[in-house]
Amino acid sequence: MRTLSLVFFLLSLTFCRRDSVEFDIKIALPSDPTNLDPLFSTDLTSQKLARFLHQGLFISEKGFFISPWITKETKVQSASESILRFTLNSDSPPIQDIQFSLSRLILESYPRKADYQFLKSVEILSGSVLELHIRKDTSESEWKEKLSLPFASIIGKEEWAKNTLKTYGKYKLVNWKKNEFIDIHYQKDNGIQFPKSIRFYILPQSTTSLFLYRKSELDAFKLSDFLLSIPEATSIYALTKKGRSVQYVTINQTNPCFDFHFRNALNFSIPRELIIQKLLENHADLTYGPIPLPYLETLKLKLTNIDISYNREKALIELKQSRCYPNILTKQIEFRMRGDDENQTKGRAIKQALEEIGLKIKLKPMEKAPLYKENGEGKGDLTLLTWYSDYDSVWNFLDPLFHPDKTGNGGNRSFYQNPKLGLIFNKPNRNLTDAIKVIETVTLDKPWIFLWSIQENYLVSKEFLRYTELADYL
Repeated sequence: MRTLSLVFFLLSLTFCRRDSVEFDIKIALPSDPTNLDPLFSTDLTSQKLARFLHQGLFISEKGFFISPWITKETKVQSASESILRFTLNSDSPPIQDIQFSLSRLILESYPRKADYQFLKSVEILSGSVLELHIRKDTSESEWKEKLSLPFASIIGKEEWAKNTLKTYGKYKLVNWKKNEFIDIHYQKDNGIQFPKSIRFYILPQSTTSLFLYRKSELDAFKLSDFLLSIPEATSIYALTKKGRSVQYVTINQTNPCFDFHFRNALNFSIPRELIIQKLLENHADLTYGPIPLPYLETLKLKLTNIDISYNREKALIELKQSRCYPNILTKQIEFRMRGDDENQTKGRAIKQALEEIGLKIKLKPMEKAPLYKENGEGKGDLTLLTWYSDYDSVWNFLDPLFHPDKTGNGGNRSFYQNPKLGLIFNKPNRNLTDAIKVIETVTLDKPWIFLWSIQENYLVSKEFLRYTELADYL
């Protein structure tokens, strides 16, 4: 605690002036968004901001996909494709902006382009009638789901040509000073659920956020693991989100030594429950393969029992059956992770477990940008990563994480190849039965060391709680 006190004293010398412009709510983000172009909203910060700024032709609401901009939807008969004709109302963005934004999904290159192969063309028939041409047999639920995601958000065509971002979500972007703050203002009919103005501070260190929070100069921030023991973490102002992320270690599938038995050995060697209890102080949940158990419980799927719990004896047996044993015991295996204290601490715990079955592990902490860039290029043997859910669907934990055509920065960071799963991912009308097949196959194949689902813990102010729907946007 003496160390924290010193940190707060030093911070007080830096943050001694109040903002000259007042905002209703101030929220901390750990990093700048990589991009506010909706086509590139793949990192966590961009996804969070997208919920405030962007809106697509459809929105997801209580399990249904609706559009506040469409008054009439008509299906046009065609033997070769699905043709959908939409009549827009007076509240919709200009039809040219909608056509421009949806056409970008077809014409431009971006990380999730494979998800929009179903969309063939977007045409304007009149000032209020838009027509979409969609691949035959694509289910209505799939194309509506995809058109409700941040990547399919509508932006202003003329403004984009002038390097300006015009959005049609609840908020508009007012100011972005990189590495410092982002300001947004409410642009719809204001209700009690949302503040009129929000400033997002870019604060990589949660100690800085805690200092500002205690000075009543910050209304919400994410608690890092080492701050979960502070008194405020158990107060009425602490919020917990479960089942929205999965933390894992990629096993680089391009290395022939990392075969099925080797991957089994790695998974059996990790004492997940002990690490969750001792290191993470029970602020994480187990997973079934890549799916967080809290999320899986909401789906009520009947899955085959596949045991990957800690068993050192099984790990040693599997290791001895692996292709490169015993030479693999003399090879140094590079284990990469982000360089912050939190990730390095988890990395050291995993390293110790792997070394207990005889492997030589070298930790390589890295900055976020080069870590993800080099992982996307297939570099590194093992890499500790976290995946945060883009949207509420079991497929979000499966595709693109294991799609054979989306390797590297596309999402499949272990370069896992299973053509049979590729066929399922590409089905135009995939269902929960398909999802069960993918989950069980991936859990058996083990392209990752499956770890846990981190609980997201936030500290918020009394002022923050005044806005009844704001917590859903954290």
